[in-house]
Amino acid sequence: MTAGSTFHGLEIEIQRHPGVRVLRVVHPGPQRIGEHRHDWAYIGLHALGRYREEFDGGEAVMAGPSAVLHPPGRPHADQVGEEGLETLTIEFDRAWPHAHGFEGLLDRSLQWSGGRTGRAARQLARVIGRPCSEAAIGRATSAFLNVAYRAEESCAPPWLDRVCEAVSRNPAISTRVLARSLDLNVDYLARAYRFAVGEGIHESLRRRRVERAATLLRRTDLPLVDLALASGFCDQSHMNRCFRAVLGRTPVAVRMEGREIA
Repeated sequence: MTAGSTFHGLEIEIQRHPGVRVLRVVHPGPQRIGEHRHDWAYIGLHALGRYREEFDGGEAVMAGPSAVLHPPGRPHADQVGEEGLETLTIEFDRAWPHAHGFEGLLDRSLQWSGGRTGRAARQLARVIGRPCSEAAIGRATSAFLNVAYRAEESCAPPWLDRVCEAVSRNPAISTRVLARSLDLNVDYLARAYRFAVGEGIHESLRRRRVERAATLLRRTDLPLVDLALASGFCDQSHMNRCFRAVLGRTPVAVRMEGREIA
């Protein structure tokens, strides 16, 4: 990250290979990250939280399966939401993805949310979120970019905003209750939501509970058992399993990261 940044957070390098490195980036919220540039090309994959990405005269809200791409030196800015933000980031030399099968041009900033690209972003995050070979990172990154560049924008269902708001407001709500409130078939709602958002309703609810717990872990000293109940989990063990599934690490590790940021 170069001039203009007001970055406050934590960068944890997961792996590095010639021409590419993978980072986990954690931002406390709310905060404004002023206009800045990266020396290498940059793909940010949403993990937790909410933020507004501003680039090329436009902006996009990132909250859920989504990704953003910035070529080297392209200015952008971010407004991190109250719950903070966590992303997986890939930084790479401009020529690197072409050596692994990417067919497009890295000539402008792009943002994708939900749908097929959201599902591809989640798959990429699963690959790069753990140590693997440079070739594996290259294949997964190029596969994601090829999907993202070819994806066609689809119309969101008219009820999607209402469902997303309900999921955000009440992470314990069930798909059946949501379907009943909208007078929709349960199976149709589940399929259509997954297609539009890039993850299932159950996965969105789990992620929202983890978001709430991660915010409390970084801001309070609540005992883990109390924090789990306050965040909508059945118990501490349930919270631990969900953190492993969503973030690949434990609540204790997230709390320690919060202390590093402070």
